[in-house]
Amino acid sequence: MKPIKTDKLENTYTPARGEYVEVFPTTIFEGQVNLNHGDVAHHCRQIVDSLPKGDPLTEYTTYFHPDAREVTHKQSWYNDFANQMKDTYVQFCRSQYNIDFKDVSRHDIHFFSWVNVYNEPHEHECHNHVKSRLSGTYYVSTDDSSEPIKFWNPNMPALHSQSGNDDVHRPQNSKYEFTGRQQTSFSFYPEDGNFLLWPSYLMHSVPQGHPRENESYERISISFNLQHAEDLESYHHGTQFDYGVLT
Repeated sequence: MKPIKTDKLENTYTPARGEYVEVFPTTIFEGQVNLNHGDVAHHCRQIVDSLPKGDPLTEYTTYFHPDAREVTHKQSWYNDFANQMKDTYVQFCRSQYNIDFKDVSRHDIHFFSWVNVYNEPHEHECHNHVKSRLSGTYYVSTDDSSEPIKFWNPNMPALHSQSGNDDVHRPQNSKYEFTGRQQTSFSFYPEDGNFLLWPSYLMHSVPQGHPRENESYERISISFNLQHAEDLESYHHGTQFDYGVLT
């Protein structure tokens, strides 16, 4: 940046020359699911229609209904979906975390998924996912009125002290929207077939739907968690004891 000249030397603005370095990024992967999204959407509507109604916190999702999740597992497309997400999980962990998968098979990877059909009353408050390494969402059916998924910066306590502005910036024709120069939050506006994969500790939310005039609101997705057991070695110290007796 060039100094700002004034008529008095002591009033000259002279910041040091250098560069800004962005550090400590959080990687999120955006991909495309290779499935017939119309077939998947048809099943999602059917399975959510079968759930008990009356509680807007549970009626739109199979998360709380293991029998309904099992029905989804038996769909003809589900095995391909699981394979794609598990393989992407492996590649994410290999490329970003340098994790060795030489003794790991697909069946060693935990994959827990659930269907969501959001209508007007439904939203999901800010939360993260426990007992998993990576989490994700496959966006089965969306349109221009579909609410985004919103992520919150994990360094929020540090950003608070910087007193940055909260201007919202979304480049033209972009699916990404950022809040603040320091990115206090990040929103993703999905299209059919998109999926995101992110570290499970990230806090995120989905706002309540707002339908277009004279139209109903529908946003269909399948969310999931992924994890696998790693051999940490050095297990056999101390005297063997079965902790099951403590239950």
